[in-house]
Amino acid sequence: MPTQWFELEEPEDYLDLEITEPERAFVEALRSHTAQWPSQGASGEISRPETGDALLAYITLSDPETRLSLIDIGVHLSGDQIRGDRLHNQLFTLPDRPSAWALNAEGSQQELARRTAEWMRTALHRPVVLYVWLHDGYAYAARYAFADRDETLSQLYNRQYAPEGQAEALTEAGHVHGRGWIQTTGLPAPDLYLHIRGNLDQAALPSGIRAATQRGPIAGVWYE
Repeated sequence: MPTQWFELEEPEDYLDLEITEPERAFVEALRSHTAQWPSQGASGEISRPETGDALLAYITLSDPETRLSLIDIGVHLSGDQIRGDRLHNQLFTLPDRPSAWALNAEGSQQELARRTAEWMRTALHRPVVLYVWLHDGYAYAARYAFADRDETLSQLYNRQYAPEGQAEALTEAGHVHGRGWIQTTGLPAPDLYLHIRGNLDQAALPSGIRAATQRGPIAGVWYE
């Protein structure tokens, strides 16, 4: 049974979001374009960002096995214009610097809904993989990524299981952000990968990396 994407069924849903008639036309057109989409470990929502007056339509990509939310991708609708990109995972704002796959379009509500659906469908088919680094039989680091552009979605580094002295070396080399979050981009090639979702034929994987279909425990805190 198809998932109900971008569902706003009850009149109070429209009232709570204070949706205008043009916005409602956009939502209904978007729902029509996505009516037969399977869930594929993703969901679609209508909301408003915490800042600004734009209407927000977004999809959330998750790891179906762990239910971990990986990335929010969406568009801001303002009048006859949409801007789409990766969204802030709490504020749902657009990035200051658009990504290489950002969407920017103008047109009627029906045209904008069609462009949004096509753009989101492309995102749903992008290959997502989970890279894993092992030491003494334990996973000490992992990274979800869009494997076509090697774009990090979420990552984890656990000092407890990492090779001795590695965390300090990575920090000294500048592979650390925020509150001491070690970036996996400073690590050697991963030991294995798991295909999470999307079209793996589009992936550009590191040479020699081993494919796996099952995962052991990966302990730690995930961050971007």
